[in-house]
Amino acid sequence: MHRFDIASDGKRVKKEQVLTYKELFYTDDTKSNRRVYVQGEPGSGKSTFAAKLVHDWCDENRPSTAAPNKNASFDDVLVIQNFPFILFLSLGESRGQTEVTHMIKKQIIDTMYSEEKRDVMYTLLLKIIETEICLVIRDGLDEWVAPDGSNLAEPSMAGFPKDKCAVLTTSRPWKLADERIKNSRIDILVEIEGISDSYTFIERVLRCILDKSKDLMTTAIEIESFLEERRLTWLSNSPMLFTLVICMWVDTMEEEEHLNGSSLCALYTTFLESLCKKANDTTGFFNDLNPPHVKCFSRTSYLRPIIQNVDVISKAAFHLLFSPEKEKSIVFNDQELSNYLTPSEQEFALKAGLISKRKTKRALNSSISFIHKSMQEFLAAYHIAHNALLIDDVISGYLGCHSDAYLDISQVFIFLCGLSVSAANTLSGIINEHYSKIMDACCCTILVEHYAFQRIIVAGYREAVLNDHTGILLRLSHFDIYGNNLMDINNIWRENKSNALFLKISVNDKTYRAIHSSATHSEPTSQVEFDLSSCRNLKCLILEGSGIHVQGNIYNKTI
Repeated sequence: MHRFDIASDGKRVKKEQVLTYKELFYTDDTKSNRRVYVQGEPGSGKSTFAAKLVHDWCDENRPSTAAPNKNASFDDVLVIQNFPFILFLSLGESRGQTEVTHMIKKQIIDTMYSEEKRDVMYTLLLKIIETEICLVIRDGLDEWVAPDGSNLAEPSMAGFPKDKCAVLTTSRPWKLADERIKNSRIDILVEIEGISDSYTFIERVLRCILDKSKDLMTTAIEIESFLEERRLTWLSNSPMLFTLVICMWVDTMEEEEHLNGSSLCALYTTFLESLCKKANDTTGFFNDLNPPHVKCFSRTSYLRPIIQNVDVISKAAFHLLFSPEKEKSIVFNDQELSNYLTPSEQEFALKAGLISKRKTKRALNSSISFIHKSMQEFLAAYHIAHNALLIDDVISGYLGCHSDAYLDISQVFIFLCGLSVSAANTLSGIINEHYSKIMDACCCTILVEHYAFQRIIVAGYREAVLNDHTGILLRLSHFDIYGNNLMDINNIWRENKSNALFLKISVNDKTYRAIHSSATHSEPTSQVEFDLSSCRNLKCLILEGSGIHVQGNIYNKTI
């Protein structure tokens, strides 16, 4: 976890690591951070960190030590135990609500107390927040949607005195880029980047799941070596996926090959198959007579017999995710789910663990959601992959509803690149057209926006490559080229010269390393060329750094 410094111009610069609760909640010994924002990519551990904080706070009998473990992060639990009250809210379950006090009533009071006691407890709650120091944890800001007609970027904290209440909010980064969330209201912004010590994490997971007859240390070393050999160490950015790999390894320890591939789609296919196996362990295989809809399903052993269930659940995942009523896209009830799944299909999904259901006091208001938003996004992408007409019929209209919709569906797009590159090519064209209109209105000046959108396209390109797709023609018209992304962007650039509207090239030490690392022994590379002769629509060109050679009929100079 690292702190980000927010400059006066809004630029966010990565700074030092944050390793303790004190560093999170206090800038120094005198100034407390009342508005704490924790951002991270899908599956990076935002909700897990929030849950750990609550667990540490509840663990009041934990013995304190004069010399805490120097290698343990967030071990200073006494800091958070200074809060007399902590209130945890899942914002995804309160879509359409604006007041945090009302969310607390619905999520906590209404589920803990009988109807005749709720009014009394709500009155007590209001008194507590007015007089006591408390911490409110708002988990999943990106999953919360304000009701129609509201311009709120985040739920209202009305009723909570600023001098007595601290708020910790978790979210995906794109949500915190909303201009309505003022930088002046952020006391500290940190980003969770996954697992800091992979081996220790592996050991902790293995202690919970490994058979006692197996040697824990040997197994942990084998898993770590496997991840390095398969170039899967990047999974440490996602504790959810990392845990999945460990569990899959243990489940298949006796088999010759533990995992198939290293792409996101391959991993989520393994995850999907493992879950579905819980509901139906009948084996069956796809073949030439019965091919799968997507390539990454071809080597599975348990999906073929239940593929109809997977198809209808994926259809539900898609239509709920792209619902015009956004408050129902992530968390929904039995009635809404019944529009897509029969009772037997719902039973299968629940038994497999693809969806979870939380009972409330009133049976008709059961709270249902997929096991993780990214799993819903994967299933939605799978449905799009074999129903490509949905791109024009549904997604195109969805993108036109709000300006940042392309960010909201970015993970679906990345999955789609691995599942069906032809569908991804089509969707990238629609997204790029939508994005270009936004940039035209801003006169192409928002470089942060260029980077965010480009990062989505690059991630999709890499996913398509990892799944051995050819004919990758993802559309991109705004290019921000620098060291780390040079070679992938260059490949995308070749197919988009005539579409390019904006081009920025930054040359630094990372650029030179990227150029030389891409060279083969037989074909040494000392430069990368960008031919602008076909860029007839280019509106903006920015060149930064040294060693850039500009050549043409009119202009020939090295800068």
